[in-house]
Amino acid sequence: MDHPLVWVLILVLLNFTTDVSGQVVVLSMNPLAVGSNVTLNLVPESSINIGTWSYETTTIVLFYPGGSIVSTSYQGRVSFNRSSAELSISSLQLNDSGLYTVQGMEPVLTAVVTLSVQEPISNVTLRANATDLVELNDTAIFTCSVSSGTSLSYRWMNGSSEVAASDRVQLGVGNSTLSIVSVTRYDEGPFRCEVINGISNGTSQPIGLNVRYGPSKLTMMVVPEMIIGHTAYMMGSVITLSCSAQSKPAVSYKWRFNGVFLNEQSPQLSLQNTRENQTGSYACLAHNNVTLRYATMTTMIKIVEPISAVSLNRDGKPPILDQSFTLRCEVTGPVDYIHWLINGQVISLNNRTFFSTDNKTMVINPIQFSDSGEYLCEAFNAVSNKTSMTYTLVVNYGPEKPDVTSPDIAMTGHIVTFNCSASSQPPSQFSWFFNGSQVETGSVYETGPLTLASHGEYTCMSFNNVTGRNSTVSKMLIVIDGPEAPVITGPALGETGHNLTFNCSASSQPPSQFSWFFNGSQVVTGSVYETGPLTLASHGEYTCVAFNNVTGRNRTVSKILTVVEPVTMTMVKVMGSQPILNQTFSLTCETTGTIYSIQWMRNGWPLYADNRIDFSIDNNTLTFNSVQHSDKGDYQCSAYNPFSNMTSTDYRLIVNYGPERPVIMSPDIAMTGYIVTFNCSASSQPPSQFSWFFNGSQVETGSVYETDPLTLASHGEYTCVAFNNLTVRNSTVSKMLTIIEAITSVTVKRNKLPIASDNLTLTCVVTGHYDTIYWMKDNLSLVLNNTLNSDITISNNSLHFSPVKVSNDGNYQCVATNLFGPNTSPKYQLLVNYGPKSVNISGPVSVVIGSVTTVTLKCSADSRPISEYGWKFNNQSVFGTGPMIAVIASLENAGDYTCVAKNPVTNISMSKTISLDVTGHSNAPPFQARVGLMLTALLALSLCL
Repeated sequence: MDHPLVWVLILVLLNFTTDVSGQVVVLSMNPLAVGSNVTLNLVPESSINIGTWSYETTTIVLFYPGGSIVSTSYQGRVSFNRSSAELSISSLQLNDSGLYTVQGMEPVLTAVVTLSVQEPISNVTLRANATDLVELNDTAIFTCSVSSGTSLSYRWMNGSSEVAASDRVQLGVGNSTLSIVSVTRYDEGPFRCEVINGISNGTSQPIGLNVRYGPSKLTMMVVPEMIIGHTAYMMGSVITLSCSAQSKPAVSYKWRFNGVFLNEQSPQLSLQNTRENQTGSYACLAHNNVTLRYATMTTMIKIVEPISAVSLNRDGKPPILDQSFTLRCEVTGPVDYIHWLINGQVISLNNRTFFSTDNKTMVINPIQFSDSGEYLCEAFNAVSNKTSMTYTLVVNYGPEKPDVTSPDIAMTGHIVTFNCSASSQPPSQFSWFFNGSQVETGSVYETGPLTLASHGEYTCMSFNNVTGRNSTVSKMLIVIDGPEAPVITGPALGETGHNLTFNCSASSQPPSQFSWFFNGSQVVTGSVYETGPLTLASHGEYTCVAFNNVTGRNRTVSKILTVVEPVTMTMVKVMGSQPILNQTFSLTCETTGTIYSIQWMRNGWPLYADNRIDFSIDNNTLTFNSVQHSDKGDYQCSAYNPFSNMTSTDYRLIVNYGPERPVIMSPDIAMTGYIVTFNCSASSQPPSQFSWFFNGSQVETGSVYETDPLTLASHGEYTCVAFNNLTVRNSTVSKMLTIIEAITSVTVKRNKLPIASDNLTLTCVVTGHYDTIYWMKDNLSLVLNNTLNSDITISNNSLHFSPVKVSNDGNYQCVATNLFGPNTSPKYQLLVNYGPKSVNISGPVSVVIGSVTTVTLKCSADSRPISEYGWKFNNQSVFGTGPMIAVIASLENAGDYTCVAKNPVTNISMSKTISLDVTGHSNAPPFQARVGLMLTALLALSLCL
């Protein structure tokens, strides 16, 4: 390049920089590996008479009419085609990367191209700063490196997913490092790094992390659960507390009672034959001895002795009208609260009723008649309740002013009976006085035969020995001859359909005559009156009139008869709508007959009003203000009058409710082609009706929905709607069904013929959805390790041999798995082609003329497939092929015999040469004849083979 003409041409070309439209430089390949060759072509092809090829600012070749000059630094590596302006460069190095320019002066053109020469990637290595880490505490740092390679780009994989940068995931040093800050249990990998440049790629061996975590999601379960309505456990109960937590490694447990550690280090704490002193706070402590973290959960356990006895007693003096009265409820066992009841109704505080602080004492001040009744006290604690025996409270009073019954006038000779009565509780004691002098004790005083001296004031004094009070009344008796006041004997109540008899008597001399009147109309004469069968019209006043036809006097007495109809029918009926949970519901007692009282019962027990149950004034209607499940049962009403009673048949109360939230039983994931059955259930009374919807459109009615064979379009939301046609309510629940395409085929394909020392890739081709792929060799899982399989790597679904070796021979299968199991490919038999190697020639290397006529040489080589053979004599090709040749033993045939073995698949040739030494006198024919004889022998030998 030192000739002056060269520099003149370069200077001229530098001034011609105008591009020719459409002229571009095309590389035979780009990028290229170090040591490769490249050809630079001008497209479209154009012949340039005068021009240069240059690299960056260095001229490679200068060409002109009649010749070309190559730069000294490129000699031996560059060839140039004048007709096409094609430039070829061999043995590329890294520093050959850059801008290449072809510049022409005749014709005028300039075209450029950039070449990238890269070093292949080898030995991709992944290192981690640590693999045993603590969740949220530690940072995992991975470093990816290669032994060789240029223009590198990095890709990080976590299992089969690519790792992307985030607030916790950081990529650095050109993406060659991966840092995961505050690792979590979901960061365990395995992690791989893939390194790529324009000519090659490589993947590291995987590294997994062992992330220790927890304890978290600590839960405590107490068995048995407390009985509904109770807030504690009964003394003597067996209680088991169980703790569980998510942790790696498994946690150790400790238990604490009221802040004091117990001698128990298992996940369960059992409390046997519990006592009240075991009431308190129980805490479960879970400890991970690697993460050094704790978690605690606490629950309160209350142990209570049940109430064993409740009695109700009077405290102090008996109940006396208008005075103070006290009842005391005495309880054996711990008590939380006490209820007082009268006639089944809860007693509330009022201006006359007072309770002690602990509710054990009730004071009524002043007591009234309305306070009479059946008293109970109920004692409650967290595990039990008990009711006392009934205390019947009768209010003592009186005596009120007595009432004396006796004739005002009596006839001499007669005996008069005085009856004294006074309203009093308990009944009074009586004393009689005549004109101030005591004559008798008791409520009845009977005179002797009357005389005129019997005329006077008769006084009755009543005395109550409980209240300590007395009261008197006086009556004047006029003594004459009768009749005295008549007396009617007979019932005050009668039942329709029955006959009654009334008897009338009167003290009279002579005996009186009698007449009977009903409601003012005379009905019969005589002292006896017998009614016919009673009807409701028989109700009224019956009057007896006694007449003394001597004294000309009469006396009258009346009696009221009440007539009632028998109870002939009772029936419980529903009023209004059917019973629906939390709504008002009423039952009525329909009756026929005269009803004095009605009593309601549930399951055979009397029913009383409470905060949810009300009765109408006549007890005819039972109303639930908010009916509950606990109200279910058999209800009856009983109707009473003095002559009869009747109880209805059972009315079974079933509380209608719901539907509550339905539950769907079905798989979450299914494969295409399969049929899935969904079962829907919901707690409801009466049982619900069901409808099914898929992605909002109705597809079925009934609790069971069976799909058609699934397709990918079957993926979506399946909704069950439960409807109760009595409560007119519905409830809905949905479930997502994920459809996975079934694996229909799995095959193994190779990227090229397997040749020893070449790279080979087997690819697992899967039709359908899969989660993982693993490889098998000779029916065993293929396990990669640095010792035995350092030249085999797995990337995604490919098995890479770098390079493949004969030791890799075997039957290979790939197994694709998804949630529904593995699918295995047919066997692919890998037979690695190799050789030839170890070429040998067998036969004599020294012969004496005359001892043998011909010499046979046999060539063999280790090769797959079997090599093809060719022969050379003194480095000159001999016609014919085959592993054996035979030559005439002559001085002219002495020399070097070379066997060339060539593998038709690997295209590798290998040769072996031996020297044949021939001694003695030769009478061999001329050279051409010898050659002919040798060829003939070769041909004959090959035909024999």
